[in-house]
Amino acid sequence: MKLIYALLILLCTATQSVSAQILNLGDEVVVEKIKHSDKQFKLIYIFCNYCQISIERYPKVVQTAQNNKNIEAFFICALDSSDIVLYTDTCKMKAPMYLINQDRKRKMISFYNPIKATCKYLKKRLGIDTAKMGASDFCILDKDGKIIIQTDWETDNNEYFRLLDECLNRL
Repeated sequence: MKLIYALLILLCTATQSVSAQILNLGDEVVVEKIKHSDKQFKLIYIFCNYCQISIERYPKVVQTAQNNKNIEAFFICALDSSDIVLYTDTCKMKAPMYLINQDRKRKMISFYNPIKATCKYLKKRLGIDTAKMGASDFCILDKDGKIIIQTDWETDNNEYFRLLDECLNRL
């Protein structure tokens, strides 16, 4: 029964889930979408559904970003789509979640770290210094791809939301 359930979830989210807006466009397409966004600013958020702080911060970041017409938000995750669909359906957020690294080889026993994979992706493809970034961290890029603001795992909740609000209010 679990296998049937997993297959149904995979079938429903293979390319895109309309209700949860889970997008598996391919890694290069996501990079091009970020680079060629029409918006003046781009918010890039690292999401992981097993990180408690990421789960707590995600809805507020989505809401804050959606209230600013000058910014396009990219919520990026290297988890499997079946892992994400359950969370996004539960939290009822309508922001697109961009999946990356979906073409990797899957192993029976794996030490795959989706947070590390996402950070590696951002560094390699967009040149973002992700040495201290982790789940729930974000950076805001300007039109030219220059980082305006960036959080890391040392940023506490108060400072995190102060930086986000302050930066988005200036934009």
